[in-house]
Amino acid sequence: MRKVSVILLLLVISSQLRGQTRNLERFDYGRKIHFGFTLGTNFSNFKYEFSPKFYDNKDLLKVDIIRYPGITLGAIADLHFGEYFDLRALPSLVLSERRVTYTFATNSRTLSVESVFFELPTLVKFKSLRHGNLRFYVIGGGKFSYDFSSDAKSIRDPNNPILAIKPITYSYEFGCGLDMYFYFFKFSPEIKMSKGINNILDPYHDVYSNIFNKIFSNFIFISLHFEG
Repeated sequence: MRKVSVILLLLVISSQLRGQTRNLERFDYGRKIHFGFTLGTNFSNFKYEFSPKFYDNKDLLKVDIIRYPGITLGAIADLHFGEYFDLRALPSLVLSERRVTYTFATNSRTLSVESVFFELPTLVKFKSLRHGNLRFYVIGGGKFSYDFSSDAKSIRDPNNPILAIKPITYSYEFGCGLDMYFYFFKFSPEIKMSKGINNILDPYHDVYSNIFNKIFSNFIFISLHFEG
């Protein structure tokens, strides 16, 4: 399926390069603001730093993070600054899941960390010269995220341990994409990295939490943008 998707994308790009008609000729000049929507998938991960308790715990052998694909849905507001720069805001709903597996000397246990984020990335987009109906771009900026399903400050049950994370995350983001101009709209496949900069660990005294000193949230986003 992945090979088929790549082949289809290459065929579309090839047809756009061969095309003689420049679609949406004044898209980047006729209006200062454009709107659209975005959908895609994401892969979330934790970057962590162990506390001294991990190294003192001889029964715990290792910790693994398993990533699962999530869903991203959002809106786009794009403000043009001249020919090459845009300022973009993409308020989005992001569903994600990470599973943390603790391997002990005699057994193992996996805890699921599910999140429902409201995210507000604010990004600067730098565009290349337009070649026919194609235009390459790079992006970078910052993001605020709030996790509605955070278990921080919740009452803990010793029989059902959790790894709780705080609801607010601040991140920096960077990525690249390709603007493809069609007759009625602009379509842009994009890949983007998101790196959390604040510690989101909600401390607790059990082995599932106290082995960590810090936890940061990282994401890879693969998105399809549609703008008109």
